[in-house]
Amino acid sequence: MSRPKDLSAIFQPRSIALVGVPRGFEPGRMFLQGLLDQGYPGKIFPVNPRADFIDGLRAYPSVKEIPEDIDLAILLVPAPLVLPALEQCGEKKVKAAVIYTSGFAETGDGEGKKREEEILRVARNRGISLIGPNCMGIYDPNHRLAFFPGLPRKAGKVGMISQSGSLAILFSRMAETRGVHFSKIISSGNESDLNSSDFLSFLGEDPATEIIGAYLEGVKDGPAFLGALREAARKKPVILWKAGRTPKGARAASSHTGSLAGSRMAWDALKNQARVLTARDAEELLDFLTVFYYLPRRGGKRLAILSGPGGPAVAAADACEEFGLEVAELQEETRKELKKIIPQTGTSANNPVDLGLASVFQVDLYWRAAEIVGRDPGVDTLILQGRGATAELDFQYASGVIEAHRKIGKPFIAISLGGMYLEDKSKEALLKAGIPIFPSAERALWAYSHLARYGER
Repeated sequence: MSRPKDLSAIFQPRSIALVGVPRGFEPGRMFLQGLLDQGYPGKIFPVNPRADFIDGLRAYPSVKEIPEDIDLAILLVPAPLVLPALEQCGEKKVKAAVIYTSGFAETGDGEGKKREEEILRVARNRGISLIGPNCMGIYDPNHRLAFFPGLPRKAGKVGMISQSGSLAILFSRMAETRGVHFSKIISSGNESDLNSSDFLSFLGEDPATEIIGAYLEGVKDGPAFLGALREAARKKPVILWKAGRTPKGARAASSHTGSLAGSRMAWDALKNQARVLTARDAEELLDFLTVFYYLPRRGGKRLAILSGPGGPAVAAADACEEFGLEVAELQEETRKELKKIIPQTGTSANNPVDLGLASVFQVDLYWRAAEIVGRDPGVDTLILQGRGATAELDFQYASGVIEAHRKIGKPFIAISLGGMYLEDKSKEALLKAGIPIFPSAERALWAYSHLARYGER
């Protein structure tokens, strides 16, 4: 096994030069705003020959004129100016560079490919580690690095690789709504130098990362990637979203990041060899990350469903069976205890436990039933779908469920059904207590079934 490359200048830079950062609010300005927004503690050096100060920071005409050492340069200049800017970084002995600029191999023309070959040659001759081109670079809330303003400041335990920069921004915000936070996100773009294999190896060893997610359009060195993937998956859950699975998708991937997508059969074989999970889209990737983020990896397959609405309870029972899970058989004593607390009409003490329409007003039915069902030795995990009729009752519902969860000590999953969305205050309380929230039981159970199989393996 090869040792991961030293990427400390990328993830822990003491100083950053923003080469070509504009004075006005143009796209390149987002990198400066992102660093300021996160409260980056190191030194920031804007480079712009037409400005003396940008956002109160002294600006310099070129990288060479910065009077201090630079760990990381972020190149925001147009494509024809990237090569001379990189040469200056080499003269300055800059350790690493992120190239945001596009117009390289992803264009598909000879000029773009030649340009990318030239920057790689210079980077290697000068000893500069390169991310990109055509990428956003690094988001690392532990070290206050961000490539866009408004990204979550809270750090978490998911490390993610994304060959798409816009998806990296979008996904960080999607994940925040589900209480999933990141140790790092790496937007790798064309991967002319450092690539997905390098970042997989790094994240596999990173103590701040417990789960690895990736959005990939293709890889350039299949054997190296497979080796890195196997090694990372041996240590941590790895969840891949592979785009470009169809001929038209592969063409789109080539024009987006210059990636060679590879055949669907080859990727399926790779997935099976490395024993990783694969997601079909952003929502499924987020669902998989959510269950791994919140729930134990040896969760059992016997589920109890507690629901106010009856139809969704039946649908959840179907999903259990279809996804290889079990609708737990409740003990007779459990059913007797349930019958003492739930209304006699429009309800059921079997599993799924139907609490009836009254539960939106009598929210104590949820946590009282959860405590009874949770004590049943034949139940591994509880699914609760419903809420209170008002914001106040909704918070009472959440508070009671949290207390039942604490007493029982088994995994709980909350379902916030369409048209019955939990209030923000209730959502925050449930997530803080370690109870994940899903928009439907079907999505929750599909993700949970993969977690259960992973635990068995």
